[in-house]
Amino acid sequence: MSEISTQVLIVGAGPVGLALAFELSSRGVHSIIIEQKIRAGAQPRAKTTNVRTMAHFRRWGLADAVRAASPIDADFPRRIIFATRLFGHKLACFPDAFFGDQHAHDDRFPEPAQWIPQYTIEAVLRKALEGRAESTTRFGHTLVGLRQNADGVDADVLHNGERQVIRARYVVGADGGRSSVRKAIGATMEGDYAYMRNFLAVYRAPGLGDRVPLGQAISYWLVNPESPAVTGPMDKGDIWFFSTQLKNDEPVYDLPEARRRIKLAIGEDVPFDILETDTWSAHRLLADRYRDGRIFLAGDACHLHPPMGGYGMNMGVGDAADLGWKLAAVVQGWGGDRLLDSYEAERRPVARLVIDEAAKNYGFVTHHMVRDQIEAGGVAGQSARETLGDAILAGKQREFRAIGVVLGLSYAGSPVVISDGTEILPWEPMNFKPDAQPGRLAPHCWLADGRSLYDVFGQGFTLIATTTQGVTSAAPLLAEAKRRGIPMLLADLTGEPGVNSLYGANLALIRPDQHVAWRGNIIDPSPQELLDRVSGLRTLASQEAAG
Repeated sequence: MSEISTQVLIVGAGPVGLALAFELSSRGVHSIIIEQKIRAGAQPRAKTTNVRTMAHFRRWGLADAVRAASPIDADFPRRIIFATRLFGHKLACFPDAFFGDQHAHDDRFPEPAQWIPQYTIEAVLRKALEGRAESTTRFGHTLVGLRQNADGVDADVLHNGERQVIRARYVVGADGGRSSVRKAIGATMEGDYAYMRNFLAVYRAPGLGDRVPLGQAISYWLVNPESPAVTGPMDKGDIWFFSTQLKNDEPVYDLPEARRRIKLAIGEDVPFDILETDTWSAHRLLADRYRDGRIFLAGDACHLHPPMGGYGMNMGVGDAADLGWKLAAVVQGWGGDRLLDSYEAERRPVARLVIDEAAKNYGFVTHHMVRDQIEAGGVAGQSARETLGDAILAGKQREFRAIGVVLGLSYAGSPVVISDGTEILPWEPMNFKPDAQPGRLAPHCWLADGRSLYDVFGQGFTLIATTTQGVTSAAPLLAEAKRRGIPMLLADLTGEPGVNSLYGANLALIRPDQHVAWRGNIIDPSPQELLDRVSGLRTLASQEAAG
C-alpha cells in the first residue's frame, strides 16, 4: 500500500475544489485534489459567474482567461427576456442581468459577471493549475475512509483497485451534494430534500440564435400552458439548454417527449438535435456543521440551493476563498486555530441567508406565471400580457438585480473581525451601499489612474491609509506584523480623496479575501492585540475579561 503526503487534501475537482487549490497554491501551500470521475463538458450546471466571483478571478490573475473562454462575446446583450414562446409574444425584459454588461463601468465592483458554463470555468482553473508545483490533481481516485489525529489526517483512497494512503495536515470535502467527506465526519444536512424535480436538455439548433424575433438574450423564460420553460444559448456551435420543472408526479421525459416539449417552447418548427438530458432535484439544505477537527466542508458538500439566482457555484468559490487563506496562514505558522474556527462562523450564516433567498426566487418560475389569455389575440390578449409583464418585472427583479446578496453579505461578529462599535448594518438583498464596517466587503472604487482599488491590495493583509495621519500611525502595526511573519503591506491612498469618505477612517485593515478586518483613526487596540485577533491566535483581552 503506497503512501504519499501533502499539506491539504481536497476531495472533489469541481469549481470549488479547483478554486481552493489555486488559492492555496498562490500562497505557496501544497495540495492534492482527488476526483473519482473524469469531469468534462456536458451539463452546464452553473451558467453565471457573478461579480464577486469574478473579483476573485481578477485577484488570481484569471479574469482575462475567463472572459476569453466565455462562449458569448463582449457585445452580446446580457439581458433576460420573458415571452410566451421563443417565437411568441414578449412579456418583459431585464437588461444587464446579474450585472454582466461587459461595457459598463460600475464603481461597486471591478469585474462584470460572466455568462459561462461551469464546465468551462473548471477548464480554466485546471489549465491555470497545470505545471504549478504546489498542486496535483488525481482523477480516478475514490475516497473510502478518513482517520485523523492531533497531527493530521490519513485518507484511504482507491485507484485502479489499489489502496493508497494520502497523509495531509488538513482535508477539505468539496465533493458535492452526496459528499463522502460529510458522511465521514457525521455532519448532516438540515432542510428540505428534493422539493422540486427538474428536467434539463442540451440541444443543438443550427442558426436558432439569429432567427429569434425577440432579439438576443442570455436566456429566455417562456410562459405558456403547454411547455413553460427556460432556454437559451449555452455554448459555441449553436448549443442551447432547455430547463423546466416536473410538477408533482409528472414522469421524467423520454427523448420523444423532451423533443415535443422543446418544440412547443420554441413555438416554431426549427431543426434541433437533443445531445443530452438529465433529471435532478432542487434542495434547500444546510450542513449542521462545516468542520470536524482537521476536516472541513465546502460548496455543495455543506449547502445546497435552488438554482434561481445563480448562487450555488459562486457561494462555493466564496467558501474556497475564505477557507484557503486561513488554511495557508495556519500551515505557514502565523495563523491560529481560531482562524480555522472562523470559517464556519463566517460562511454558514451567509449560506443560510442565500439559501432562503434562492428559495424565494424558486417560488416564482415559469409554470407559476401561466395566465389565461396570454396567447390570445386582440385587446384581451394584450391586456393579459401587460398585466403578467408587470408582475414579472416586480417579482423577478429580486433575482436578477440582487446586488446586496452578492456584495452585501457581512462577517460582522466573526471571531477574527474587530468591531468598530457601530451598529451592524442591515442586510438588504436588493440594495448595496458600500461601507467599510468591519466584516463587510472592502468598498471598491476606481482610482485616479484608472486602476481598481482592489489591484493595490496585497496577497496578505493590506493596511489602507487614507490620510497622512493614518500613514504615520501605521508604522507600529506594520512592524509587529513583520516581526511575526504576517504578510502585510501599506497602501498609501492619501492622494485619493474619495477613499477616505468611502472608508470612514484614517486606517482600514483588509484581509486577504478583501473583507475588512478592522478600521480606526489610530491603531487601537494595541498592534499585538489587533494581530492576535485577526490572525486567530486569541480573542481580545477585553473580551476574555468580559467572557
